[in-house]
Amino acid sequence: MEKNTLMSKSEAHNSEIWVIAEAGNENMPSAATFELLGKAAEFARMKSSHVAAVLIGERAGEWIEKISPAGIRKFYLAEGPLFAGFHDEVLAETVVQLAKEHNPEIILGAATVRGRSLMPRIAVLLGTGLTADCTGLEICPASGKLLQTRPAFGGNLLATILCEKFPQMATVRPHVFKKAESSTVTGCGKLEIVRSESASTRQYKQIVKFNFSEKKEVSLADAKVIVAAGMGAGGPNGIKLVRKLAEALSAGLAASRSVVDSGWLDYSHQVGQTGITVHPALYIACGISGAVQHLAGMQNSEFIIAINKDLDSPIFSIADIGLAGDLNEVLPILVSALEKSNCAV
Repeated sequence: MEKNTLMSKSEAHNSEIWVIAEAGNENMPSAATFELLGKAAEFARMKSSHVAAVLIGERAGEWIEKISPAGIRKFYLAEGPLFAGFHDEVLAETVVQLAKEHNPEIILGAATVRGRSLMPRIAVLLGTGLTADCTGLEICPASGKLLQTRPAFGGNLLATILCEKFPQMATVRPHVFKKAESSTVTGCGKLEIVRSESASTRQYKQIVKFNFSEKKEVSLADAKVIVAAGMGAGGPNGIKLVRKLAEALSAGLAASRSVVDSGWLDYSHQVGQTGITVHPALYIACGISGAVQHLAGMQNSEFIIAINKDLDSPIFSIADIGLAGDLNEVLPILVSALEKSNCAV
């Protein structure tokens, strides 16, 4: 009966679009949260609806003043010691309680480690569907429902999925959408805060400690400059040249799937449909042909430089500057010039 109730209320034009806010650094909402708020605002304008942010955390109330400048005027808030750390079962039960009371039409979350753990729990408890790891979201002009696009069959196809049940739920890869900026949402009217007072106290696990990676490489998620290696590197020696260029530019080091599959770099470097999506100011593709699976993860970079000896490579079609040549010959020249000028972007 609860499933039918959720559907009927949504069809009665209770069309709120919820974004599950996620913590970033220093008790700030994550960058992915602002990206989702921006897309939700676009949908809200199309549907004559409005966006609400769901804030859950020990000090989540502090996020309101950080999110409201983007024009968000409605918040669902649950905060206190119960929400310290990340207990996905407690967070899920809290969101589900709110959703059953207020019946949102769409719930969006980030396809991060936390979002991938939290959102499926919410979907199961609400008896609805979830499209995970989306690389695109649109509103169907005919039905007004959410069209959710994600990689399928190992990244060889893009599948567009429509969920008939409400709420419609999706997790979205970080860096797919632009961040919500000041007044992205037509923010008018007074601030509305709906508090959750009766959250579950059940915790099925205990967080013992956090172990942080000792790698000191530049994070691809935050890098303003990324240097990426493709199969044109030819092997580990070519990868060393690409890494030297990245170090000379204080850049993040990325790779195509083929490079990762060959064992030349580990999966944390993979960019593309089955890797991560990036949006740097500068992306230098070294020996990358430009398969559609890779382009899906980096084509929104602000400026793209492609280095490839094959003039017919698809990467040149999206590059702002193309250098035709063998990277094993081109990169040492670039690295030497950068070292002499002591230049880092």
